[in-house]
Amino acid sequence: MPSLITPLTPLKTIEPIADRANNIIKTDGSGASFEQKLEQAISNVRGLEEASNKASYDLAVGNTDDLNSVMLTATKAQMAIQMTTQITTRAVNTYREIMQMNI
Repeated sequence: MPSLITPLTPLKTIEPIADRANNIIKTDGSGASFEQKLEQAISNVRGLEEASNKASYDLAVGNTDDLNSVMLTATKAQMAIQMTTQITTRAVNTYREIMQMNI
């Protein structure tokens, strides 16, 4: 007669949740931490803004006649700044919601 009860096998050791969260926050598999990725993204936005300012200045003093590239550079910088602002706002709002949760 077959047994209806299946014997349990020992469970594998489970990494504590806090350790798993720290590993997720520290790296995404590419070796760069979240902090490094954030700094790189902000640096890219600053670079776009500086390029836009330089292109606008060059157009104003007559060093270039290419209005299309100046407008394109300005639009790229504007979009990057808007996206950064929106992400920051959403992150702050999410943090506030988490802090207001009842445990």
